Amino acid sequence: EQFEIGFLQGYKATKVIDGNIKKVECEDGNVYQAKSLIITTGKRWRRLNVPGEAELTGKGVAYCAICDAPLFKDKDVIVVGGGNSAIEAAIDLAKLATSVTVIQLLPSLTADKVLIDELSQFTNVSILYEHEIKAIHGTGAVEAVTVHDIKNKKENRLSVQGIFIEIGLVPNSDFVKNVVSLNEYGEIIIDCNCRTSRPGIFAAGDVTSVPYKQIIIAAGEGAKAALSACDYVLTNK
Repeated sequence: EQFEIGFLQGYKATKVIDGNIKKVECEDGNVYQAKSLIITTGKRWRRLNVPGEAELTGKGVAYCAICDAPLFKDKDVIVVGGGNSAIEAAIDLAKLATSVTVIQLLPSLTADKVLIDELSQFTNVSILYEHEIKAIHGTGAVEAVTVHDIKNKKENRLSVQGIFIEIGLVPNSDFVKNVVSLNEYGEIIIDCNCRTSRPGIFAAGDVTSVPYKQIIIAAGEGAKAALSACDYVLTNK
């Protein structure tokens, strides 16, 4: 407010047009112009995209055990995934829930051994290998899930009150995939000054190729991107 900077909340950017003047098109049809652009759109939870997931998100379907595990005390829950985030979630939930079932698509877990060893100490945890979720059921709240046994080609219905989907994150970079270079994970590739492959377009935070997705790192990268953008504008008047 001191520097008369405008804030627009609730606007979704859908397209970036590169040029001497950068243009950002939004979902509502408005177009905003600037000499420089900083992309800090972060990542979103990867979803299963199965029936019932969207309708029951926040009603038993969750993506963050650190945030929501206490809500499932003395309940039966499922954790989807086999990597570090999934096993860490299963460990957190095992301390509170009545039972925890880990659904892993692969024949083995991919998490670090130290986490797998810690999980094995809990007697209320079971793991279903080579299984996948086909549907989530419930009226107003999660009541059950349909799981598919890939190896035996059978489906079973499990009664649960919660499902934690821990299968990674997806960068929010789709709207610039044809403008700047992305790596194999869909992250925006930047250099040490937060510059992308296009002059005048910068990026920072979890949407970029910078490793270690932490708040403190993203905040620092944001400051770097702002300084780099300022230098660009001053030298390209």
